[in-house]
Amino acid sequence: MDCENRPIQVIALCGAEGELKPLRFRFEDRDHRLHTVSVTEVADTRWENYAGIEAAVFLCRAVEAGREQLYELKYTVRTHRWVLFRRIY
Repeated sequence: MDCENRPIQVIALCGAEGELKPLRFRFEDRDHRLHTVSVTEVADTRWENYAGIEAAVFLCRAVEAGREQLYELKYTVRTHRWVLFRRIY
């Protein structure tokens, strides 16, 4: 399944100090099927700055179709958009 750099819908928790934590996300594949993925753990969070564009990158363990997967999600601060950057395994 091709899922790199795909726009996604995200349900996230925003803490009192402004930290983000994705809880669940949904994306559409090439066959126009929707996939809902529940995040079980945020393994790592880091901030990137490319050409003045600030983004938060989340490395997430998640369950999709009964299997554990590792996904990398990006949140672009200026545009408030989420992207499924890649599925690692």
